[in-house]
This record gives sequence, structure tokens and C-alpha cells, in this order.
Amino acid sequence: ESFDEHTTYKVLASILRSHEYAVIPGFYGSMPNGKIKTFSRGGSDITGSIVASAIKANIYENWTDVSGMLMADPRIVDNPKVIDIISYSELRELSYMGATVIHEDAIFPVRKSAIPINIRNTNQPSDNGTKIVPSALRQEDDKMITGVAGKIGFSSITVEKGMMNPELGFARKVLEVFEKHKIPFEHLPTGIDTMS
Repeated sequence: ESFDEHTTYKVLASILRSHEYAVIPGFYGSMPNGKIKTFSRGGSDITGSIVASAIKANIYENWTDVSGMLMADPRIVDNPKVIDIISYSELRELSYMGATVIHEDAIFPVRKSAIPINIRNTNQPSDNGTKIVPSALRQEDDKMITGVAGKIGFSSITVEKGMMNPELGFARKVLEVFEKHKIPFEHLPTGIDTMS
């Protein structure tokens, strides 16, 4: 059960070519045998992205109940600012780490065609929201940090060893210990004599 990109885009483009307006429900797809398949969480975001890509839209507006992505979680940080513009890859990182305005997989259908996504607020339609683009060009006065997100349930292990950097295979040997004990590995920040 996987997404048949080629067939989906071909069928959607053909059907939608003859309609000026269309209402398309999210969360639903059809298997090759015609059986209806329900998408997982974030299905409507992904459906919108698939439709935008199929019709080669200029922009995919994702209307929701917030005025875009915030720079931090408002349950932790008071009055965080809205992110005006963010790249596809920055959004994937923030989404993976807990930001939940749009499902991170909604990026893939529009990414190939470089179709921007605009997160908009249904209750405040005059708000600009957040624009998600192939690569965010930063102005000199822009902030260096796009946003901050986090997940609970992680452990961090730091290994420090003098002259670690020239030792061949050191990181592989450390990661083999995790593999042997069936511990998933997420991220590897390194320094000249440290890895975490």
C-alpha cells in the first residue's frame, strides 16, 4: 500500500481540467481495486498538496485554525512570533521535532514542482500566515533562528575522546553498540573530540 504518484496525478489532472471549482475531501484515497483507503493523521494536508501538484498550482493555501507557524510553542513561550517564510527543509525539521501546524509529509508532493504552501487562518483571513517555499532567502535584518521545537522522550549520550577525529571508524563502532541493543538513533552532533 503506497502512493501511486504517476497514476494519481494523471487521473486528478484529467478530472479537474474540466472543473473551475472542486471540493475534494481529504483523508481518502482509492486502491487500484477501487476500495477506499483512509489516510493516516495529516491526510487532509497531504491531499491538498497532492491536488496542488496534480494541477500544477501556483500556490497551495492550507487553511486552518492558526495564522501560520509560530517560532516556538505558545504553551511554553509567551506570544511567539509567526514565521513569515520558511523553507521546505526547515519545516520538515521543525515538524519532525514537534511543530504540528501542517503534516511534514505534505511537503513531498509540491516539492518537485516548487509550489509554495501558504498556511492561512480561516478565522482571520486577512492574516498573511506562513509561506513555505523551496528555499527561504533571508534578509539581512531577519533573525538567524527560524523556529524552535522539541520532543520529549529522548536521551542524549555524549562521548568524549581526545584525538577522536582522525580515528577511522570511531562513530561506526559507537553506533554498532546502539544497533546491537536495538536502540534507535536520531541525531549526531559532533565536535573535534566529542560526539553526542
